[in-house]
Amino acid sequence: MIDLAEWNLTVPVPMPVAQVQTAELNSSAFRSPYLMRGEGGSLLFWVPVTGTPQPFNSYPATELRETRPDGSAYAWKYREADALLQAEAAVQQVPSRPEVIISQIEDQTAAPEASQALLQLVYRVESAATAKGQVEQGQLIARLRESPTDSPKDVILLEHLPLNSRFSYDIKLARTGVLTVRAHGAGSRNGDLGLQLDSAWSSHHLYFKAGARLRDGEGPATEGGRVLFYRLISMHQPNNR
Repeated sequence: MIDLAEWNLTVPVPMPVAQVQTAELNSSAFRSPYLMRGEGGSLLFWVPVTGTPQPFNSYPATELRETRPDGSAYAWKYREADALLQAEAAVQQVPSRPEVIISQIEDQTAAPEASQALLQLVYRVESAATAKGQVEQGQLIARLRESPTDSPKDVILLEHLPLNSRFSYDIKLARTGVLTVRAHGAGSRNGDLGLQLDSAWSSHHLYFKAGARLRDGEGPATEGGRVLFYRLISMHQPNNR
């Protein structure tokens, strides 16, 4: 079963109830159409395109965010500890703008209206022409900024990854500032990502997020992103939460 003892949850509904606190999230009474338990304790995230965008963001999301054990928001500087996020997931649905962001290293230091993630792990579906006609092909993409002042760039990790395909990934940001992302799945593999971040990131407070975030806000209520997580673990070594 995925442990939610050190996460809170953002849901795509109007403020002030857009965030489910850690204690409520872990209560036996918690029920939500946006996050449901599946077989074996898996987690199914659902976010419709009609959901309410969060402040300073144009699109809706259903996402977990790291907390301390007491439920307070947790953020870290990369030189304090090695930070690791491990997950196994399958994307079941994408909207008309066919991307779903499933994990992030978010930047808390920037002003909210100018905030951009250090890293986003994105599942994207594209149509490709084949001998059998148009075929939809999924990709797993690392969208990252090597420096806080950079624009994001995309690095393809996996290709030919259909909807409902199970895949796993590890995201590690070491105390040396080396970021590595490793992904394994049913599709073809382009290789792992590894790079040294600009030292300007060392003063920024960062945190992990995981779930389903859209870049689409138009369409019927049945359109959106649906992501099933079979495994989700965040670790910090040494643990300074």
